[in-house]
Amino acid sequence: MMIRLRTILRSFWDALWMKETLVALIFLLALIVFECIVLTVPLRLYVTKIAQREFAFGLGGLFLVLISWLWALAFFRASLTASGRVKIFCFLMFALAVFFEYGYQNAFSRFSSVEDLRVALFDATSEQRRGSIAAYLDWRAALPAVVYGALLFKFRATRRASWKPIALVLAVFAIFFSSISSFTNGQFPTVSLDAFLRTAVLSPWKWASGYHGPREQVFIHRQLDPKNNVVFVVDESIRGDHLGINGYQRNTTPYLAELQTKGWLYNSGIASSGGTCSEKSDSLLFTGMTPADLPDTTFEIRRRPNLFQYAKAAGYKTIFLDGQKETYWLGTSYDRQYIDDWKPSSTFQGAENFDLDAVIGKKIASLVNNSTGQFIFVIKRGVHYPYVANFPATAAEWQPVDTVETEIDPARKEQLVNTYDNALKYNIESFFLSLNVEHWQNKTVLVYTSDHGQTLSEHGERHTHCGTASDTAPTEANVPIFIVRREALLIDSAYRPSHANLFATLLDLMNFPKEDRRYAYATSLLEAKAADSRQRFFWVGDFSNRVLNGRVPFDR
Repeated sequence: MMIRLRTILRSFWDALWMKETLVALIFLLALIVFECIVLTVPLRLYVTKIAQREFAFGLGGLFLVLISWLWALAFFRASLTASGRVKIFCFLMFALAVFFEYGYQNAFSRFSSVEDLRVALFDATSEQRRGSIAAYLDWRAALPAVVYGALLFKFRATRRASWKPIALVLAVFAIFFSSISSFTNGQFPTVSLDAFLRTAVLSPWKWASGYHGPREQVFIHRQLDPKNNVVFVVDESIRGDHLGINGYQRNTTPYLAELQTKGWLYNSGIASSGGTCSEKSDSLLFTGMTPADLPDTTFEIRRRPNLFQYAKAAGYKTIFLDGQKETYWLGTSYDRQYIDDWKPSSTFQGAENFDLDAVIGKKIASLVNNSTGQFIFVIKRGVHYPYVANFPATAAEWQPVDTVETEIDPARKEQLVNTYDNALKYNIESFFLSLNVEHWQNKTVLVYTSDHGQTLSEHGERHTHCGTASDTAPTEANVPIFIVRREALLIDSAYRPSHANLFATLLDLMNFPKEDRRYAYATSLLEAKAADSRQRFFWVGDFSNRVLNGRVPFDR
């Protein structure tokens, strides 16, 4: 019996230390070292946590790292002796993984997350996807891909059914990460292949675990007939401190300055957005939730009433003008029922993409001149990167411009800022001029902000927004807030605003009674005073993240 056991153990040992196993181990170690050098792989975090006696976090994290490395070793080992077709499959999967993950590392100094994949698949427009791929593509990923490909085709297949070991290895990975999906945010450091597959496996579980039912109802409080129109405009990628009316050294907003001089524009100045990504900020604006309500582990953001519900309850016709997407995406699938008239982006196509917002402006002008009692929610196309695609060459007031639509290079910061300012001025001017405010025939109030700001490589960033680290710069949350109304309005411009103030502001403009509101929302701008100003925060990362606090101070 002992002799047989020794024979089995020796056979196992010999198989373990075959040339293929040693090559797989060497490649894995080389990949770990390479990615620790050229990428951001925060292994030191867990050592620090152990030193701070946070053993559950530190040791638990290191355990997951070790398990992921061992799995990668098993994958590389099985692939080296697989058949030709299986090797091609393994190579394509590895190449996709490294290019995908190195792109996120290049942009955000981290591997991908579940939220990234959801945004890429369901929230980003095709134009935004193309721009992101061009901007964040990292050719350093070619080196491990080429080396792995060379190793694959150096070794001959030794198994006829070589798909079985690969299938088993992938199944083990899927089962393991599915079993821990409730206990991890999927951000522990590992190699790029594991990070890619981790995101792919965790995503369905995270999406399925959310709340998918209807929202809470709002008690109907219909006026006999609303006497005004309320327009809420959420722009794309407009940084508040680059508006001339906010003290910027360049005259980027001459028409807004004219409206302010006439007493029709009430400027609250530079504000803090709720998040640094469009979907995050839009969701908070839509429901009245704020960074103070996060993390949202019970999915309140999918339960609480939205702006359309309140507007309909107040007797308004609800209109959604979307300058970005063709499919409905705002909120949940249940929210479409609260919209009386939805216009997707194709409705506003002009001769050029950069004129789409001007077409939206003309549509708004037509709506508010024909009737009252309308709540119009507008998502503008804005000035998403690449900035050079957002204005005609004839509008390049500040030179030189950055005509490179690929990787963002902090060394070209001057050109980047010039290009951004040209895009911002052209977009804002053309949009607000097309509103024809001077000729509004009915009482109309327009509340304006942007979803988030832009880094403009101010601190050497290679991404434009959507930062997820606790040291994310406030420039990513730097947005404008102002109100356009020809009738007199009392606003304390010394109050320091944020996105949090806008939900109650809109309800006040609809004359929706406070006693009928489902929640005590943040202070309305119609009531806020300078003395009410407090430290402002924005949120980075996943709203439901139980592990890492994503609340970042805006005022520093």
